Amino acid sequence: MSVERYFQKRADEFDALYDESRWWYRLDRLLRRGLYERVELTLGEMKELGNFSVLDAGCGSGRNAVLFAGAGAQRVVGIDFSARMIELAKALSRNRGMDTRCEFIQADFLEYSASERFDVVVALGVFDYLADPRSFLQRMMQHATRKVIASFPRASLIRAPIRKLRYGLRNCPVYFTTEDRLGELCHQAGLQGFRLVPYASSGLLLVGDVAGAKQPLDEI
Repeated sequence: MSVERYFQKRADEFDALYDESRWWYRLDRLLRRGLYERVELTLGEMKELGNFSVLDAGCGSGRNAVLFAGAGAQRVVGIDFSARMIELAKALSRNRGMDTRCEFIQADFLEYSASERFDVVVALGVFDYLADPRSFLQRMMQHATRKVIASFPRASLIRAPIRKLRYGLRNCPVYFTTEDRLGELCHQAGLQGFRLVPYASSGLLLVGDVAGAKQPLDEI
């Protein structure tokens, strides 16, 4: 099963993780605190920008995109290759009264060729499933004018092997990294100004300044 098919099939199951009406929501949030910490860190990075626009690459069911709009983003565009995810995202933005600020597009981000650029390009919970992270990071840089923010699962002795096995049984690949490998990835992509922020017990948040990009973005 490809990553695309996996998330198309499990879109509703994934979206339910953020449903606060579930009786086990608080326990699940504690167990999956990395999902929420990376969003809180991302929102913190956005606060200093004033009026800003966001491109949410791999937006899923739109949960984060709606939060970005609520935090002051004047325009949020979410892209995901899953038709069901985009359907859920559009419904959520309408229900939250954010549909005038949020737009959702079903597309492969690597093939997204619109000329519009955004203050911030975000990819949370996306690099976990990418065999070619460099191309994706460079594409993020191409569409950003100020920052790129992305989460990465960190290699570990216990959690990483368990997760890899769990997803492997569903024929969905998952990839882990280290601070050294992530730093090397940034240098290879031409991203010179960046910070790596640890979160939860198994995540790294990349915060990159595209103003320090080494190569012309229109050549990517």
